[in-house]
Amino acid sequence: MDTLSVESSRGRTTGLSEHFLYQHFIDMKTLCDRLILLDYEEYVIKFLKMRPINRHYFALQTNSGEQFFMFISLAVWLLNKLGNDLKQPQEYDDPNTTVNNILKHCTQLGLFTDIPINNLKQGFGKHVISILNGLAEKVFEKLNYSFKRPIFPVDKEENEELDNSNAELLIEHIDEEMIWTDTSTDEDNMIDINDLSTYNRIKKQKSLKACDHLKASTTNKEEWSLEVEQVLPSLRVTIKLDSKDWRTSLQQIKENRHIMNTALKQVKPLLGNLRNVLEETVGKIYSREQYLNSTLDNLLVEYRNSQDELARISEHYKIISNGVTERQEVLSKLIEQLDVIKQEMDERGSSMTDGTPLINIKKAIATIKTDIMQMDIRIGVLQHGYFVSKIHEKSVIQDTMMEMRPMFPRNVL
Repeated sequence: MDTLSVESSRGRTTGLSEHFLYQHFIDMKTLCDRLILLDYEEYVIKFLKMRPINRHYFALQTNSGEQFFMFISLAVWLLNKLGNDLKQPQEYDDPNTTVNNILKHCTQLGLFTDIPINNLKQGFGKHVISILNGLAEKVFEKLNYSFKRPIFPVDKEENEELDNSNAELLIEHIDEEMIWTDTSTDEDNMIDINDLSTYNRIKKQKSLKACDHLKASTTNKEEWSLEVEQVLPSLRVTIKLDSKDWRTSLQQIKENRHIMNTALKQVKPLLGNLRNVLEETVGKIYSREQYLNSTLDNLLVEYRNSQDELARISEHYKIISNGVTERQEVLSKLIEQLDVIKQEMDERGSSMTDGTPLINIKKAIATIKTDIMQMDIRIGVLQHGYFVSKIHEKSVIQDTMMEMRPMFPRNVL
């Protein structure tokens, strides 16, 4: 007995662990239904320009960044429906500040918010689903949204009852159905009631006349019974029911319902025991949570204060870092200008200390002086030649005059 009790307790614990393991999938399906009732698709498709979520979106990890953005967007949307004035989060916002702001508003609404921020920054998991479910439930409470049981249409009961045990019909019934089918499908071949009565009356009269001429029967009872047994299979027609017929489906439904009722009688006590175990376990968990909350209340308050202080310092650091970046940009521009000025000064200093231009000037002056001396020599040579030519001309003229003087006497002169 102890072994059986231990095995049963192990089975119950295994079932409970599996139940809690897949609980967030059930919660996610509930969240998806609630969001559809709140018409979230218009907000997601038209405003966020994203695809709607499915029933496993926040239960499994697909894309943490996209899931986190969808989580904070839906949370802000639900908080705005509850009367809060929150701005649509952007991709470059600080995730810690955004999550802290959402948790602060959730705390004001009375939701359980003792959740690590890192679990929410992942964008998926049971904590994300629980927060969105709590906000959606608060929205339903504000809208006074009431749920009702579905009303299913009731099929009318037919008066005809068929015998499904043997599913056999007499040939007379088949003849009647064939006559009815023929009369319903072909209106041209319809038989008048008067003609039918006349035909039956004539047939009856003929049968009576035939009976008058009949003699007494000499057949034994045993022979008659044997003949009837031989002819009986040919007098009946067996019709097999189609599996798609509604009568067959109705019979299967009745059989399945009977099986379910018998199985329910066996499973119901087990389910009752499981419910008792679950209630006891949930009560223990709740009492332990209350004990932990009472013992760790001071630490949680300090932790929240530290988180608020960290968020405030981060915001202040962000503001200061923006000013530092601006000053760094100005400093980089000044450094570039200083580099240009230094380069110009270096070029001018190198040109001032370099003696190459002076040497070039001296060489040019010496070259000019040499050219001037050569020109002076050439001028002197030309002047000397000119003077020599002049003197030569004068001497030639004088010689000519001297030669011509005897030809003219002085008296004539």
